[in-house]
Amino acid sequence: MTQTLQLPNVCEFMTRHLMDIFETMLSMPVELRPGAPLPNFDSRVTGSVGFAGDKVNGAIYLHMSAPFAAKVAAAMLGLKPEEISDDNEVNDVVGEATNMVTGGLKSWLCDSGADCAMSTPAIIRGKAFSIEPMPDVSRECLVFAHEQNIIVVEIHIKLN
Repeated sequence: MTQTLQLPNVCEFMTRHLMDIFETMLSMPVELRPGAPLPNFDSRVTGSVGFAGDKVNGAIYLHMSAPFAAKVAAAMLGLKPEEISDDNEVNDVVGEATNMVTGGLKSWLCDSGADCAMSTPAIIRGKAFSIEPMPDVSRECLVFAHEQNIIVVEIHIKLN
């Protein structure tokens, strides 16, 4: 079913999709925090996956604190958080979670008539960095919470 693509529709889809992934894959229910300020993470793990096609291109960034990223990794791997001792395990899981989030968006975009392909996941780690969109690219940040932990989905999208 082809529909007119607009940023509010993308954000609505991404909200439902991220909530579903965290509930189903990780048994970690999350809630959207509309209007919440972007957090200042002491240490951050960010997954990124790009997507591109004739009608749409952009990237999804999934941001979380390093301690929460380790909890997410433990949940996905069926381990206790203290059993996660390797940043590579955390990176792999954050990359895979970002891939799942972006993969759902890709399917939704393709179903909407905007075929696109995805890049492989990349990981960014640090304390203080920001990601600036290219000119003519819309940016939206969705803030979610699981208990006291914050997750940010940053959407960069250009509808051609």
